[in-house]
Amino acid sequence: MLHSLTGDLSHVGEPIRNAGELPITQLEAADVDLEFDVGRADAETSPSVGVREALRLVQEGYPAINGALSSDVTLQATQQVLIPYRTVSCSPASTSPTISTLNDGGMVYRTAVSDTFQATVLADRAAAEGHSSAATCYVNNDYGYQLSRAFERAFVRENGGTVTAQVPFQQAPEDGSISYADQLSAALADDPDVIVLIGYANSGAQLLRDLHDSEADPAVLVTDGMQDESLPGRVGESIDHVRGTAPLSAGPGKDFFDRTYESEYDGPPDSTPFNAHSYDATAVLLLANAYAGENVGETIMASIPAVTDETGERIGPSDLARGIELAAQGDPVEYVGASSGVRFDENGDVVAANFSYWTYEGNSITQLDTVEY
Repeated sequence: MLHSLTGDLSHVGEPIRNAGELPITQLEAADVDLEFDVGRADAETSPSVGVREALRLVQEGYPAINGALSSDVTLQATQQVLIPYRTVSCSPASTSPTISTLNDGGMVYRTAVSDTFQATVLADRAAAEGHSSAATCYVNNDYGYQLSRAFERAFVRENGGTVTAQVPFQQAPEDGSISYADQLSAALADDPDVIVLIGYANSGAQLLRDLHDSEADPAVLVTDGMQDESLPGRVGESIDHVRGTAPLSAGPGKDFFDRTYESEYDGPPDSTPFNAHSYDATAVLLLANAYAGENVGETIMASIPAVTDETGERIGPSDLARGIELAAQGDPVEYVGASSGVRFDENGDVVAANFSYWTYEGNSITQLDTVEY
């Protein structure tokens, strides 16, 4: 498990890790005739730390990794460590389109959908709300840059809109000792109808505070990295006017996942968008490992199609133990997950996804609509 328990994604790190460990808890309780060994690492939402921790996991002998979360961490950890060491990985939360084009020899998968889709949802929603001009303010990493550019393409080409500015910002330290007033001023200089904020919760709280203090009044759209129920309290002002998009878990096994998560962790999965994706990432890797019959990254990678194959027996979260037993016997299975049907293309990307269009109401998040691709 290579997740972010600290840093700018700390608010989602623990629930995503918990969800990723849930399949192992299930299988151990089912007394499956296999032994499980789990390594854990905190990437701290830092590419350099992610590289270091990925190397540690590889050197400890782990052939498959659920992670990382941040796209920047995944890009660096895979290219510098996991691909060269032929360790297969499946990210539950990295959404940058750049990941699709990695020269990875098939070693990099993800259950999170590419931001090419989220950009289209953002652009369509902005246009549907009557906005003809937009500016973006994005975290200065691959996730932010690629999503901002993809939004521009979708908003301009598909909706006839105008993007007046695309302004980068640095991630906020955990103590919030930063101001984004200058970046917001640059983004709002041409008075766009809507500003799209692309970042994570720590940075997002400061951005929204600074936007409130500026007394500017554009419509505000945010992305999945800012879908956090703690954000209104951290901002200190009502943000009920803010709308957002995020991947939505809508797989056939979602209800079972929700019940099992709540039973194991004494509470339902929170609004973190990638919990079910983490469950599915682990489930796919375990099934492929069982089918491979050995703890070798390349063999596990080559076995993933055999456990997501429409010709095999259909297996979901509720009968994962049976799926593991079948796979260990060399029988193909069709895993359908909690987040989606979990069908991968030639780039290791899932080919179908659902998105939530949501808003803040007080200190909670309310879904307004769903979009299916």
